[in-house]
Amino acid sequence: MTKGAKDLKNAYILQARMQYKGELLKTSLSTYIRLYFADKRVRDIDNYGKLLLDSLTWVVYEDDKQIKLMTVQICE
Repeated sequence: MTKGAKDLKNAYILQARMQYKGELLKTSLSTYIRLYFADKRVRDIDNYGKLLLDSLTWVVYEDDKQIKLMTVQICE
């Protein structure tokens, strides 16, 4: 993992810890991820879910294997 990716993952973890105050989830889950970007560059949608879901492990849920449905949308 690059330094930039590690820094981004750590930022995601910090935000999740600040915002999520619930119990650690232990059941099957579904996610809906909306991505917003400051510019109009074309992006590859499958590059964004993994880092985010890994960052939420042991903060929101036990393991990202619990996610059975994932929807990712790039919002313009």
